[in-house]
Amino acid sequence: MVSTENEKLNRDENIAESDIFTYEELLVFKQHLTEEKAKIVQKAKQAVESGSIALDTNEMMDEVDLASATIEQNLTFRLLDRERKLLTEIEHALHKITIGDYGYCEGTGEVIPKKRLELTPWTKHSVKHKEHLERAKKSGRGVGDDDSM
Repeated sequence: MVSTENEKLNRDENIAESDIFTYEELLVFKQHLTEEKAKIVQKAKQAVESGSIALDTNEMMDEVDLASATIEQNLTFRLLDRERKLLTEIEHALHKITIGDYGYCEGTGEVIPKKRLELTPWTKHSVKHKEHLERAKKSGRGVGDDDSM
Protein backbone atom coordinates (compact mmCIF):
# COMPACT_ATOMS: atom_id res chain seq x y z
CA MET A 1 0.00 0.00 0.00
CA VAL A 2 2.84 2.41 0.81
CA SER A 3 4.56 1.85 -2.55
CA THR A 4 1.31 2.62 -4.37
CA GLU A 5 0.96 5.89 -2.45
CA ASN A 6 4.60 6.79 -3.24
CA GLU A 7 4.03 6.01 -6.93
CA LYS A 8 1.02 8.34 -6.97
CA LEU A 9 3.06 11.11 -5.32
CA ASN A 10 5.90 10.72 -7.85
CA ARG A 11 3.66 10.69 -10.94
CA ASP A 12 4.08 13.41 -13.54
CA GLU A 13 0.90 15.49 -13.33
CA ASN A 14 1.37 16.60 -16.94
CA ILE A 15 0.47 13.14 -18.18
CA ALA A 16 -3.27 12.54 -18.50
CA GLU A 17 -5.08 9.22 -18.36
CA SER A 18 -5.08 7.35 -21.66
CA ASP A 19 -7.21 4.55 -23.07
CA ILE A 20 -4.39 3.23 -25.26
CA PHE A 21 -1.14 3.72 -23.34
CA THR A 22 -0.03 3.06 -19.80
CA TYR A 23 1.34 5.87 -17.68
CA GLU A 24 4.82 4.37 -18.08
CA GLU A 25 4.54 4.29 -21.89
CA LEU A 26 3.38 7.91 -21.96
CA LEU A 27 6.24 8.86 -19.67
CA VAL A 28 8.72 7.29 -22.13
CA PHE A 29 7.11 9.14 -25.07
CA LYS A 30 7.24 12.39 -23.09
CA GLN A 31 10.92 11.83 -22.28
CA HIS A 32 11.77 11.17 -25.95
CA LEU A 33 9.86 14.27 -27.05
CA THR A 34 11.50 16.41 -24.37
CA GLU A 35 14.98 15.16 -25.33
CA GLU A 36 14.33 15.89 -29.02
CA LYS A 37 13.04 19.35 -28.11
CA ALA A 38 16.22 20.06 -26.12
CA LYS A 39 18.39 18.97 -29.08
CA ILE A 40 16.56 21.32 -31.43
CA VAL A 41 16.82 24.25 -29.04
CA GLN A 42 20.54 23.56 -28.58
CA LYS A 43 21.11 23.44 -32.37
CA ALA A 44 19.30 26.75 -32.78
CA LYS A 45 21.38 28.34 -30.01
CA GLN A 46 24.57 27.08 -31.64
CA ALA A 47 23.54 28.54 -35.00
CA VAL A 48 22.88 31.92 -33.41
CA GLU A 49 26.07 31.86 -31.32
CA SER A 50 28.24 30.76 -34.23
CA GLY A 51 27.14 33.78 -36.20
CA SER A 52 26.04 31.73 -39.18
CA ILE A 53 22.79 33.70 -39.19
CA ALA A 54 24.31 37.16 -39.25
CA LEU A 55 25.67 38.41 -42.54
CA ASP A 56 28.24 41.11 -41.86
CA THR A 57 28.27 43.35 -44.90
CA ASN A 58 30.60 45.82 -43.20
CA GLU A 59 33.52 43.59 -43.97
CA MET A 60 35.11 44.01 -47.35
CA MET A 61 33.82 41.04 -49.28
CA ASP A 62 34.17 40.41 -52.93
CA GLU A 63 31.10 39.29 -54.86
CA VAL A 64 32.00 35.60 -54.65
CA ASP A 65 32.49 35.72 -50.87
CA LEU A 66 29.27 37.66 -50.43
CA ALA A 67 27.35 35.20 -52.61
CA SER A 68 28.80 32.26 -50.70
CA ALA A 69 27.95 33.85 -47.34
CA THR A 70 24.42 34.61 -48.55
CA ILE A 71 23.91 31.02 -49.69
CA GLU A 72 25.15 29.73 -46.33
CA GLN A 73 22.88 32.14 -44.50
CA ASN A 74 19.86 31.08 -46.58
CA LEU A 75 20.62 27.42 -45.92
CA THR A 76 20.87 28.13 -42.19
CA PHE A 77 17.51 29.94 -42.27
CA ARG A 78 15.88 27.00 -44.09
CA LEU A 79 17.31 24.52 -41.59
CA LEU A 80 16.18 26.66 -38.67
CA ASP A 81 12.70 26.96 -40.18
CA ARG A 82 12.51 23.18 -40.52
CA GLU A 83 13.65 22.86 -36.90
CA ARG A 84 11.05 25.44 -35.83
CA LYS A 85 8.29 23.42 -37.52
CA LEU A 86 9.51 20.24 -35.85
CA LEU A 87 9.60 22.04 -32.50
CA THR A 88 5.96 23.03 -33.03
CA GLU A 89 5.05 19.39 -33.76
CA ILE A 90 6.85 18.25 -30.62
CA GLU A 91 5.10 20.89 -28.48
CA HIS A 92 1.78 19.73 -29.95
CA ALA A 93 2.53 16.09 -29.09
CA LEU A 94 3.51 17.06 -25.53
CA HIS A 95 0.24 18.97 -25.20
CA LYS A 96 -1.69 15.92 -26.41
CA ILE A 97 0.00 13.82 -23.70
CA THR A 98 -1.13 16.44 -21.17
CA ILE A 99 -4.78 16.34 -22.27
CA GLY A 100 -5.02 12.59 -22.89
CA ASP A 101 -5.29 12.66 -26.70
CA TYR A 102 -1.83 11.33 -27.52
CA GLY A 103 -1.72 8.45 -29.98
CA TYR A 104 -4.89 9.21 -31.91
CA CYS A 105 -4.83 10.21 -35.59
CA GLU A 106 -6.04 13.80 -35.95
CA GLY A 107 -7.55 13.02 -39.34
CA THR A 108 -9.47 9.83 -38.61
CA GLY A 109 -9.51 9.46 -34.84
CA GLU A 110 -8.08 5.96 -35.10
CA VAL A 111 -5.23 4.78 -32.91
CA ILE A 112 -1.74 5.39 -34.32
CA PRO A 113 0.29 2.18 -33.92
CA LYS A 114 2.82 2.27 -31.09
CA LYS A 115 5.65 1.33 -33.50
CA ARG A 116 4.95 4.46 -35.58
CA LEU A 117 4.96 6.64 -32.49
CA GLU A 118 8.19 5.05 -31.28
CA LEU A 119 9.84 6.02 -34.59
CA THR A 120 8.26 9.47 -34.82
CA PRO A 121 6.71 10.38 -31.46
CA TRP A 122 5.44 13.75 -32.75
CA THR A 123 3.40 12.28 -35.61
CA LYS A 124 -0.22 13.45 -35.82
CA HIS A 125 -1.56 10.96 -38.34
CA SER A 126 -1.82 7.27 -39.04
CA VAL A 127 0.10 6.02 -42.08
CA LYS A 128 -3.16 5.55 -43.99
CA HIS A 129 -4.30 9.12 -43.37
CA LYS A 130 -0.82 10.55 -44.03
CA GLU A 131 -0.80 8.80 -47.43
CA HIS A 132 -4.26 10.24 -48.12
CA LEU A 133 -2.98 13.75 -47.30
CA GLU A 134 0.06 13.31 -49.55
CA ARG A 135 -2.07 12.06 -52.47
CA ALA A 136 -4.43 15.01 -52.04
CA LYS A 137 -1.49 17.41 -51.95
CA LYS A 138 0.04 15.93 -55.11
CA SER A 139 -3.26 16.08 -56.97
CA GLY A 140 -3.66 19.74 -56.05
CA ARG A 141 -6.63 19.13 -53.79
CA GLY A 142 -4.87 20.43 -50.69
CA VAL A 143 -6.69 19.49 -47.53
CA GLY A 144 -5.44 22.37 -45.42
CA ASP A 145 -2.93 20.36 -43.45
CA ASP A 146 0.69 21.44 -43.65
CA ASP A 147 2.05 18.28 -42.05
CA SER A 148 5.38 17.84 -43.78
CA MET A 149 7.02 16.01 -40.89
